[in-house]
Amino acid sequence: MRDHLGACIVSYGIGVPEVFNPELAEAIAIKRGLLFALSEGLQEVVLASDCLTVIQRINSLDMDRSLRGPVIQDIKHLRTSFSTCSIFHVRREQNVSAHLLARSCNQLGCRV
Repeated sequence: MRDHLGACIVSYGIGVPEVFNPELAEAIAIKRGLLFALSEGLQEVVLASDCLTVIQRINSLDMDRSLRGPVIQDIKHLRTSFSTCSIFHVRREQNVSAHLLARSCNQLGCRV
């Protein structure tokens, strides 16, 4: 999480055991990030991900009937818990800190 100036406030990472589909793992990470933001009492959220297909599924009005569908629906529902919630795509080169945090978490580890 960053503040309005871009300074890091907190980082949170947890492994996603036994999930071998990268898109499903990214969707689960987004869902957990939103749950974490909600638990911290945040009302305005801007979330970036380097997984374009997941972002497209989240921002689509269509029902997602894929393996990721239930998690995508949870994310869509969670968005309504915030006064504003923007979820958008960034290139991996722009998402280095999140990528490094994700790589540092082992299958069962949690880092805050």
